[in-house]
Amino acid sequence: MNLDIVFDVIRKRWMQALLLVFLATVLTGGILYLQKPYFRSTAVFTAANPNLGDRSNIYRTEFWEQYFYYGGEFDNDRLMALARSEEMCRFMVDSFDLIKHYKINAGNEKAEYLADYEYKENIRIHKNELGHVKINVWDTDKKLAAAIANAIVARTNAKSIASLNNMKLEILRKLQHDFNVQKDSLQQIELQLQSNADALLTSRKTDVISRLNETEKLIQQFNTSVNEVSALFVIEEALPALKKDKPKVLAGMIMAAIVSFIFSVLLLLFVEWRSRQKVS
Repeated sequence: MNLDIVFDVIRKRWMQALLLVFLATVLTGGILYLQKPYFRSTAVFTAANPNLGDRSNIYRTEFWEQYFYYGGEFDNDRLMALARSEEMCRFMVDSFDLIKHYKINAGNEKAEYLADYEYKENIRIHKNELGHVKINVWDTDKKLAAAIANAIVARTNAKSIASLNNMKLEILRKLQHDFNVQKDSLQQIELQLQSNADALLTSRKTDVISRLNETEKLIQQFNTSVNEVSALFVIEEALPALKKDKPKVLAGMIMAAIVSFIFSVLLLLFVEWRSRQKVS
């Protein structure tokens, strides 16, 4: 398109273009101004080394070895997946009675779906530039936004600890079963030794006692490792915001002015083209 034609149309119809830009900008500003203000609260955490509460760390004696207290990228990914999970969404909706807070009719058969959708629209969980997990929560209630962000962190930590402890409890059950089997075997050997002091039976008894002591030691160590050692380190606790985060009225009005100007120019070019078509 020839730019001379564009500038010529703007010179001829600049008042119409200005009017369209003014109306669009003022209307956009009015709509944004009347919208409810949303406040943002942010919480940041990073994963702890999952081995912090493990028996291998609790009972290690060679403290000269370098030991990392922070987890790696995959640990942060695992925690972020927990924070983003559907179970977390449902838990937050129920815990904070968000159906009522979002003014959703509880009698509506889609009430839970609508609350889940609204919650997900107001939550963003991602990694920041340093690789830490960042939780942003927007809400019309600044205190509630902070409470939800901190609750997500606490729930993520609790779920991670529980999953690790459940694995350790499974190992404990297996060790306890082995211990009981070995104990029964020892009793049988002792009964046989009462009637026959065989060297082989004596050797087996010594071996079983040794394994029993080792298994009992492992049971004690795994019992200790089932603990509440935190799965994460909180870097930034969420606080109520001091000012609203959105809608951004000024930015919205500037964007509306730019878009409406482009639209008005295209519209006027179309009108000019139509008028010339009729003349010709």
